[in-house]
Amino acid sequence: MIAVILWAMASAGLRRHHLSGTVAMVLCGLVSGIFLIGDLEAHLDTDLAEHIVELVLAVLLFLDATEVRGGFLAGERSIVTRLLAGALPLSLLAAAGTAALMFPSVPVAVALILACVAMPVDFAPAPDLIRDRRWPRRLRHGLAVESGYNDGIFSPVFAAALFLAAGSGQEDAATASLGHAVPAIGWAVLVGAGTGAVVGVLARVATDRDWTTSHGLRVVMLLLPLTVHGFTVLVGGNGFVAAFLAGLVYRRTRVTGTDDQGNIPRDELLLVDDVGQVMSLFMWFVVGAVATLLFQDPVDWRAAVFALLALTVLRVVPVFLVFLAFPGSGLPARERLTLGLLGPRGTSTIAFGLLAFNALDDANASLVLQVTVLTVLGSSILHGVLATRVPPAPAAENPPAHR
Repeated sequence: MIAVILWAMASAGLRRHHLSGTVAMVLCGLVSGIFLIGDLEAHLDTDLAEHIVELVLAVLLFLDATEVRGGFLAGERSIVTRLLAGALPLSLLAAAGTAALMFPSVPVAVALILACVAMPVDFAPAPDLIRDRRWPRRLRHGLAVESGYNDGIFSPVFAAALFLAAGSGQEDAATASLGHAVPAIGWAVLVGAGTGAVVGVLARVATDRDWTTSHGLRVVMLLLPLTVHGFTVLVGGNGFVAAFLAGLVYRRTRVTGTDDQGNIPRDELLLVDDVGQVMSLFMWFVVGAVATLLFQDPVDWRAAVFALLALTVLRVVPVFLVFLAFPGSGLPARERLTLGLLGPRGTSTIAFGLLAFNALDDANASLVLQVTVLTVLGSSILHGVLATRVPPAPAAENPPAHR
């Protein structure tokens, strides 16, 4: 808590020196872990950490969605479909193949798990990128939608690989997990979009009739993603996709017919934004502390190389190839490269990594944990620091992408 307080006191100055909250908390966690390593080993509960990370991700996805306009694909159908239907499967296959080649002694299922851990995009390490209006709107919104939906694509593949790797029913269990993918997405759409729509309409009506205040709506916006995620998981759906859809639909129904120019009033976002940021800061502090446990023993150099490849080549090349193979997006080469580079890894990677760590045998669990920690540490540096130093192309100079 002291680390978060100190960061809050100095956050503006640190940002001027390109030091994001993510990087600052990871560094504080590393330092604290060195001095408290005995307590960490005795009290680290990976099951509890897994559930906390899931809640953090639900809140952050909801927040990202409230920044997006233009419906379920943010009005960027051309970009989003290429990312989700082309670049994502290609990058997953490339990462799984690379893992199989680099770690020949592990089963193919574990190689696929490593790919599912290392490749999902979310903006926890660099949340300001989604809100930085210097970047073209179509890139920000396209990436936000990708981060919201990719968990729904990765989850069934990850579950199938985990069943196979853990020996739980082998092929039958894997087939069953893939068979649950469509119902899981269906529940996510039903609960997420449905709840977001109902609550958004109620919020607008309550505001118009002076039944509530911005303070009351701040509480609503904090509890909405947590409620949607929890109920969706309870009925067998994907809670992350549901939380993202709830944010998309809530924003649309909340502001329809108002004078807020399509934006949720800033006063209503303050609480969920601040709580999401604090939750995220604590999470990154713990990541830094846990990294000290990992670095007690020699780290497999191949895990470090794989994490680096996952953050760069295995993301950039598939994105570039898909946009090259399917022209018509209207994106110049620079923006295609930007789409590939701006793929942060954070809470999704941690959540999948902890799930695998808790389910696999010691040797494979250790490898997964190494890849998880190295990937999120690498992303916190690459996307939390370097992205703020790379000058984006002025948004006004970029023509609208084809729909």
